[in-house]
Amino acid sequence: MKRTSILIFLLLITSALVKSFSTVEYGNVEFIPVATESELNEVIDANEGQYILIYYYSLTCPACKYMRDNVFIDPNVVQLLSERAVPVIVDIYKGREVTSLRYKIYSKVLVIQPDNLGYYTPKSPGEEITVSVPGTPTMVIFKVENGEKILTGVAVGALNKQGFEFFIKETTKKRANIQTSNFKTSTTTVVQTQNESHLTFAVLLTIFSAGILSVFSPCVLPLVVSGFALILAKRNLQIIILGMIAAFSLIGGLAGALGSYVAQITALFYLIGGAGFIVLGTIMVSEKANLYFTSKMNKIQRLAEKNRKFKGKFADFLFGAALGATWIGCIAPYVGFAILTATLSGNFTKGVIVMFIYALGMGLTFYLILSSKDLAQWINKKFLSNKITLKGSDRKWEKAIGILMILIGILMLTELTPLKLWSHLFEKIA
Repeated sequence: MKRTSILIFLLLITSALVKSFSTVEYGNVEFIPVATESELNEVIDANEGQYILIYYYSLTCPACKYMRDNVFIDPNVVQLLSERAVPVIVDIYKGREVTSLRYKIYSKVLVIQPDNLGYYTPKSPGEEITVSVPGTPTMVIFKVENGEKILTGVAVGALNKQGFEFFIKETTKKRANIQTSNFKTSTTTVVQTQNESHLTFAVLLTIFSAGILSVFSPCVLPLVVSGFALILAKRNLQIIILGMIAAFSLIGGLAGALGSYVAQITALFYLIGGAGFIVLGTIMVSEKANLYFTSKMNKIQRLAEKNRKFKGKFADFLFGAALGATWIGCIAPYVGFAILTATLSGNFTKGVIVMFIYALGMGLTFYLILSSKDLAQWINKKFLSNKITLKGSDRKWEKAIGILMILIGILMLTELTPLKLWSHLFEKIA
């Protein structure tokens, strides 16, 4: 009997210790840390009928630090969360497994993006959508009903104290029964709020700015600075940029048309980007590959030249479109917000507009950098000691850039594996 009592006592102590280590303090809020889908499922199973807030963050995110130091330390916020939701925290670089999840929707979902607030309404009762994390911080709140995740709100970007309180109160307020049988009861209210999410000037300006920042991403900027400008100088720069803009706009249209399903083909972006970089790098490194590529492009060019209007420009347009599709994987951390906006628009035309604005910001920045011969010469003189040459047999620098592109392509392809070295590289650089 004495031994049994001791065992029970030890078990109680152990369970208490486990419970104390099951949460982590972030600001003054006790969050449950989650890194895998099985861990999240345990939280869901233990909180039937409750609201769960998933807070996605990264250690190097300034906006996350703002939330931690200014929002999650507020006593009212701490109390509100303790009353309304179960707080779960996910480090996106440790918990990649749970950064793209499926949810069901029966009524309007509050969507907050930088300088934009609106509602997403389901196309049909119980519509399933995938919510992926476009950046940090991202907050997703849902209710557990019969083991299912019923989405009620998504917020992208930092919120101040008042904004966060509104988000929590609005997404956890009492609603009508959300089961399918009673969906018609709430449809009248929901329809009135449909398409309330507008593409405001502030949102488009944010997307335009994201396009500008994309040029300075870890895999694009080195190519620009190290002499990629001189490679593109052989071609019609304006037409190349138009090709890039066309590719991005088409992707945006598809995101708008596909809606929630676009998140399921995210891996395709990395596949295209990684394979594209490896192919382009191989063309620059290998003489045989270069000659083969040139001969194929010449055939395409000759077909285009039959129409004088497009003489000398068709191949450059295709080259730009290929670069646009290829760089989607490379700049995924920057383009994520634009893709999410295009997806939530639920409309092909709006999707095209969103990604057109993004590509315009990126394209204009490219043009300003790459069209400046003075800048290229200054970079060559200051950083490269006038050693760049792309003429004749001296292609050492071009080969070096090709090797760099191949390495970048390989890193991007690791996003299709558990290694995910490309996103890990972004975290280190940040």
